[in-house]
Amino acid sequence: MSYRKRKRLSHFGQRLLLVLITLAILLLLGLAGCAYLGWRVTSSETSFPNMSLDGIQVGGLTRAELASRLTEQRWPGLDDSTLMVVFPLNLSCTLSRSQAGATRSAAAVADAVCRFGHDGDWFENLGTYLRVWLQPGSYAVTLPPPDLNETYLLANIHSVTDRFAAQTSDRETTLDREHACLTLVKGGGSVSLDPDAILSAVREALLSGETQLIWTEIAGDVRMPDFEQVYRDVNVEPQDARFDEAWNVVPEVVGCSFDTAEAERLWREARPGTRIEIPLTLFEPEVKAADLAGLLYRDRLCFMTTNYWDSDADRIGNIHLAADSLNGIVILPGEVFSYNDAVGERTEERGYRWAGAYADGEVTTEIGGGICQVSSTLYCAAMYAQMKTTMRQNHWFPVSYLSMGYDATVSWGGPDYRFKNTRDYPVKLNVYYDDHSVTIEFWGTNVDGSHVSPWTTSNEVYDEQWGCLIGYSVTVIRNILDADDNLITQIQEPTGIYHLHDHEIDWPEAKLRQDAAAQ
Repeated sequence: MSYRKRKRLSHFGQRLLLVLITLAILLLLGLAGCAYLGWRVTSSETSFPNMSLDGIQVGGLTRAELASRLTEQRWPGLDDSTLMVVFPLNLSCTLSRSQAGATRSAAAVADAVCRFGHDGDWFENLGTYLRVWLQPGSYAVTLPPPDLNETYLLANIHSVTDRFAAQTSDRETTLDREHACLTLVKGGGSVSLDPDAILSAVREALLSGETQLIWTEIAGDVRMPDFEQVYRDVNVEPQDARFDEAWNVVPEVVGCSFDTAEAERLWREARPGTRIEIPLTLFEPEVKAADLAGLLYRDRLCFMTTNYWDSDADRIGNIHLAADSLNGIVILPGEVFSYNDAVGERTEERGYRWAGAYADGEVTTEIGGGICQVSSTLYCAAMYAQMKTTMRQNHWFPVSYLSMGYDATVSWGGPDYRFKNTRDYPVKLNVYYDDHSVTIEFWGTNVDGSHVSPWTTSNEVYDEQWGCLIGYSVTVIRNILDADDNLITQIQEPTGIYHLHDHEIDWPEAKLRQDAAAQ
């Protein structure tokens, strides 16, 4: 190579080296400048210019200024309001945004905005600064979502889903006669609310600042009931109340039916989980239990009172014991009442005492003396109550407390007094007493207003041998009259012979001499 050529190459290299050195110096100066600017950006205490947060200008402000502006402009993220979540079946819950962790303090938000572009390296922060600064219009700052308190949210959501489950757990169709409807829950026992899906929607509503969330989604398999089968189960004809064999009231049955087509329509239109009321058609029976219960023992058929003014304490005590045995006794239709069975054996162990009585045509004393006054009072009342006499024997002598023909003597082992209830309804005995009288009432049901008007026939009885008057043959005839006093029928009671006491008979002298000789 020639000298001249080598010299030209030497000058070119020198100039290239100078350019490279210059470029290197300029590059170093640029890097230094960028580093300086990056340091200035990073160490700045203010937010980047040209920034906005949800429409609020937040650029070029210190933390204190930014917090003040957010407060003044009422930035939604600072709102400590509530979120109401509305569910099916009128269920709801109200969530506190602060307890849910959906709110932030103005200072925390200002710090987050001011840290934007300040927490990288110098060059990265400078690049962010330039991007924000050169952004056409304002640069919208996006804050990271707050850390929600899901424990609080789930506790409130589960309180609603549990209530929903409780209200929709009934799988049965219930017959509500009081409100004349069939009730059922659409999808009862098979529908539910999904807590996880609700939580996701609640989270989104809280973060977007909503104040109300309406949740309508219901999970589960909802199938229409077999309303034809329900109809067969529910449909019933009306039945009147009645008496059973023991004359207890069997309640009436209200007839019931419903329209299956209407039931299907109501079911289809209802939302899952809601309670459906299907109208019932009720058919009232003609006879109600209250009507029958009111028939039993509603009427006092009769009463009879006899007195014992001159009786001693022992006889009165016997009367009271026998009366207590009869009080409250019910005689059903067709049933035969026995006085001896009702009162029982008269013994000293049962409290009966020795008192005056008639026995075998003699005036004597015996255990239970005086209870024939109770049987006689009962017989007299039973005739007026239209009971049928099946066994009755009168006393040997007339009694002081009733007219002849109205008494009935009794003794343990016989004779007994018995009657049959031939009425259509049961009768009940009410027996009460005081120190000088006993009263027996028959209570039953007088359906037709019929009543008794008795009269008595009496004939004299003479001794066949001596021709003297020794007593009377007495028969009571009961006239059964209707409500208008027209005769329905006559009933003849057993005829009884009442003897005069020996001192009351006018015996001839011949008999008196004969009796004296025999003695």
